[in-house]
Amino acid sequence: MDVLSDILKTIRLDAVVYFRKEFPQNWGMKIDESKYAQFHLVVSGNCWLGYKKNKKPLQLSSGDIILFINGTPHFLADKLEPKKIVPGIKILEAHKNHKKIFKNKNITTELICGHFSFDRNINHPFLNELPEMILISNKERHQPSWLEMITNVLIQETDSQLPGSSVVSQRLAEALLIHIIRSYIEQQKNKNGFLFALNDKQINNALKLLHNKPEYSWTIENIARQIGMSRASFAAKFKEKVGTPPMEYLTSWRMQKAGILLRETFEPLSIISEKVGYGSESSFNKAFKRYYKNNPGSFRRESAN
Repeated sequence: MDVLSDILKTIRLDAVVYFRKEFPQNWGMKIDESKYAQFHLVVSGNCWLGYKKNKKPLQLSSGDIILFINGTPHFLADKLEPKKIVPGIKILEAHKNHKKIFKNKNITTELICGHFSFDRNINHPFLNELPEMILISNKERHQPSWLEMITNVLIQETDSQLPGSSVVSQRLAEALLIHIIRSYIEQQKNKNGFLFALNDKQINNALKLLHNKPEYSWTIENIARQIGMSRASFAAKFKEKVGTPPMEYLTSWRMQKAGILLRETFEPLSIISEKVGYGSESSFNKAFKRYYKNNPGSFRRESAN
């Protein structure tokens, strides 16, 4: 399994599509702070996007995609100073009940809106390094791509009423997130950090080894040998690209896996310690306490409450 897929599986990525909706002239929608990552796809027309940390609102046009990974409060409207701004939850309720909130008949914008949910207990640089807002502009996509294909099919499936359309929309939205992240990485070329390290063949191969076999007795030497680098060069390059030394990254990933097993299973500590690469329960307990500032037994009990 590739590294990004393993992370997305671990964080239990899920998607919900709220609606595909036409908005008439003089509309406005505000999205309150949310525990979910909110996304909007402009199907047609134009609108303005505003949020607190960005002093100047952004104008969005057909094909643009916006993502707020941490559920930052924001608003969307067809004018900079809309006459009526309605909470998104009320618009969703009206949509479900087939009621109109905005009375004007002149359609200016069509949107697909939804959210992504994931386990926020996972502490991983993949999530920590994502910016507050990602905008993928249709104008910057110079040729047809998988992202464009996914958005086109998502537009067709949302509210299509065909059998299985809701499940198809959900899976397409999950794929949409992956392609949003890929596009973001492409936009931010020549940067360091976990996301950008995935584009480096040698470091990506090293990460694959650690993710596919976290239980293995990895050392800097045997990782470097398998990816065709010297020990010193690998250690330096990994820290430069990922931001942490290889063994520190491995320990963190093992602890994330251990935390999930403790929260979600009743497996004994001896089994969990083996699954995350510790030869004895005592060595696992010490590593776990150093990382979480708590022992595994207390962590499990507190997570159950």
